[in-house]
Amino acid sequence: MSEHVKEITAAEFNREVKEAGEPVVLDFYSTECPPCAALAPKFEAVAEQLAGKARFIKIFRQGSRELAMSLGVTGSPTLLFFDRHGREQGERMGGEEIKRSAIKAQVEALLAAE
Repeated sequence: MSEHVKEITAAEFNREVKEAGEPVVLDFYSTECPPCAALAPKFEAVAEQLAGKARFIKIFRQGSRELAMSLGVTGSPTLLFFDRHGREQGERMGGEEIKRSAIKAQVEALLAAE
């Protein structure tokens, strides 16, 4: 994992996402998940490009089942986007074909809405 992506636990969710004070992209991932492995370098590349403007956070879905269920996350990978007030915004992304450009566009839309 790069210096621009932080991994958290469900216990840290409120502090790291809801109370972050800046846009957050949250990646629910699983182990032994080829689409998750394919997403990781794209996620890290966008995190590097937008460092200092938004936070990029990963959370292990199987280790955070209650949180995932409370957010309606049923598969991996699933990206959720939160504005600086901790409200989920925009479209969720998941599955095989998440494009780096789509992640970046979604974060830029959050930043523009600030």
